[in-house]
Amino acid sequence: MYQERVSNIAYNIVNGICVPVKDQSAPVYITIGDGGNLEGLATNMTEPQPAYSAYREASFGHAIFDIKNRTHAHYGWHRNQDGYAVEADSMWFFNRFWHADDDSTTHSSH
Repeated sequence: MYQERVSNIAYNIVNGICVPVKDQSAPVYITIGDGGNLEGLATNMTEPQPAYSAYREASFGHAIFDIKNRTHAHYGWHRNQDGYAVEADSMWFFNRFWHADDDSTTHSSH
């Protein structure tokens, strides 16, 4: 997962306007596209992989965003085809209101 908070105003990757601006007050977006479809697993992807694409995987899964308390939340993504409940990716989120001295608002577990 991407570790920097980036303002997405005027940040259009698809049209080639890709000038990220680091901004600690920017929101965190989690974008997953694993809802599935009637045609089955989509295995045909654009080749070569676009430079803006950090990671691709042809699999179905689900995500859980668990707010632990007022300071911490945990995001975990699970592959459905593994047959057992193991996180394939995860990240912790820290509430900057309660951790104002900490510039880091996310921490990846993988």
